[in-house]
Amino acid sequence: MTAHRLAIVGAGPLCTYAVERLAALLPPPDPSFALHLSIFDRTGEFGAGATHSGTQAETSYMNRVASQIAFAADESNSDAPRLLSRAMRPTFIEWALAKYESSRDERFLMRPGDVPRRYLHGQALREMFEQYVMLLRSQSGVTVDLHASEVVDIERDGDGFLLHTAKTGIIPADRILLVTGHSNNHPAPGSLAAALARHAPPARYVASAYPLAQQVTEASVPPGCAVAVLGMGLTAIDVLLHLTEGRGGRFDGTRYVAGGREPAVIVAVSPSGMFPSCRPENEKAVDPTGAGHSALEHKGVFLTTAAIDALRRAVGRPRRVSGEERRQLDFERHVFPLIVLEMAYVYYTTLLGRPFGPELRAAADSRYRDFLREGGDSCDAAIEWLLQPVQARFDAAASDDLRAKRFDWRTLFEPLGPPTLENAAHWQEKLIDYMRRDHADAAEGNLRNPVKAACDAVWRDLRSVLSAAADFGGLTAESHRRFIEIHLRYYTRMSNGIGLAAMSKVLALIEAGVVDVSVGPSPFVEPVPGQPRFTVGSGITGRRREVDVVIEGRAHPFDAERDVGPLYPNLFNRGLVRRARNPGADRDGDFEPGGLDVTRDFHPIQRDGSTEQRITILGAPVEGVAFFQLSAARPRSNSAVLNNVARWANEFVESIAIYAGAHQR
Repeated sequence: MTAHRLAIVGAGPLCTYAVERLAALLPPPDPSFALHLSIFDRTGEFGAGATHSGTQAETSYMNRVASQIAFAADESNSDAPRLLSRAMRPTFIEWALAKYESSRDERFLMRPGDVPRRYLHGQALREMFEQYVMLLRSQSGVTVDLHASEVVDIERDGDGFLLHTAKTGIIPADRILLVTGHSNNHPAPGSLAAALARHAPPARYVASAYPLAQQVTEASVPPGCAVAVLGMGLTAIDVLLHLTEGRGGRFDGTRYVAGGREPAVIVAVSPSGMFPSCRPENEKAVDPTGAGHSALEHKGVFLTTAAIDALRRAVGRPRRVSGEERRQLDFERHVFPLIVLEMAYVYYTTLLGRPFGPELRAAADSRYRDFLREGGDSCDAAIEWLLQPVQARFDAAASDDLRAKRFDWRTLFEPLGPPTLENAAHWQEKLIDYMRRDHADAAEGNLRNPVKAACDAVWRDLRSVLSAAADFGGLTAESHRRFIEIHLRYYTRMSNGIGLAAMSKVLALIEAGVVDVSVGPSPFVEPVPGQPRFTVGSGITGRRREVDVVIEGRAHPFDAERDVGPLYPNLFNRGLVRRARNPGADRDGDFEPGGLDVTRDFHPIQRDGSTEQRITILGAPVEGVAFFQLSAARPRSNSAVLNNVARWANEFVESIAIYAGAHQR
């Protein structure tokens, strides 16, 4: 037999999806051909990886409902030519309910719209991974080896590669899939992280929160101390609940009852000074299989891939990016006005009913077509111009009481007003008031509440359109930078938060005085000279707090050169990978988003500009080049994450067939 050697580095969710695809597509047509699959994971958490491990803190939630989590491609996936049997590809809710039937363990008794704890997702991933590996091993000529070891380097060896590992020596491979997931970085020289690290010890600075059980302990964060958490997103919320509920505190309705081992105060700060908006009750999750969701998912009216293509032809700027000719757009001038117009459409059809939709489309049609031909000179002016006929049509159709609910896009994006000195007074009280209103909106669901319907429909259901606009150099360099710094934060805050159960706990912690959000927007953090403490404050609110511990409550962005693991720095030094670069008008205007430069098939572009077809990179290392890479797979939605994996698997199996055919001749 001629053995083809495949290596998968990283054994988290993307690895589970990859193994599922191989199980569906193999064996290859030539029975004399053998496959040797080697899978590596430094944590040994095969199938789940560290972030989604079954050993994650029990206080951590997913930000996805139970019926919208998949493990395998299904009939909706355009790039999956063959599927496993229906029994081999349950959705998460089906897996959970089957576990409940066999164990009667109440943890697994879920409704489709429930938000699961993250460790349960990890448990499910691991079980599905084991089933798919077992299926592969049952096929003639297929060998699967699992290596609980870190891959520290990859070098070329003739027509293949040698993978250097920390524990199991050197393993050869012909093709490699890198799905290494989240990473941690050494602080960049001159950065805030570097200054905080220099001050610790004697001060305490937790540079990475995960895994919580090892990083955020009572030794690193003692009971009764004052803590600052940098960030107010999903990672930060994990930290808040781990330090409170995870230390024996409990929630009695909307009231927090202290357990006695939590910090005295947790000061939460972020650039916006706000937590993500609460994810609404998901009324699109209508049945345990999730089959009804795609029918209820919003289909773009104004914000469509056809509109993006038309704008590229009309107003796109020609630029060569990673060897490919692109007509680049400016997100603020060309795409964001369509986002706001689409949100207004969903908002008003939710408020007045779907039959009002054709009237809104007719009112907007003329200006919309003109916009696709000419674009806009400025963001705000384009938005107001596009919205004017839509607002006028609403005013004519709405009753007096409904006119008070007129769509106000500025308030939607800045619910506490712009972060100015005038708006910063009593920031915490204003934030609490907003969170109460936001939670009430969330309880009404994503089909009945106009605000939540608009956010969910546009920022989540139409993510593929946002990807079509931004991926692979689709935006100018400066717009690419602003998309990451501004608009992705809107996406996170408006549609990518956690559900009502977790966010109600966060609000209870603020009202109990355990969590302090009074510092507000645009915070600064600095060491206290000569003392093992830090100062956290804001020049906008004027608020300052001294703390004993600082915890990074944000996931580290990928950085190949500063990764604490040796693999990517070594690949970078060998020239096997290079940084992605979006070229500006001159070299000073170039933008490097942090990810690796890859082709549309996710093959790395090397230092010399050539492409290494035998390596594929998916997930965190290419986020910023192709967006929304880190989402969990979703069933019955033609999931882009599953399609990316499926295209890799199709290409790999085709390479086996080509190889076998050549040797038969």
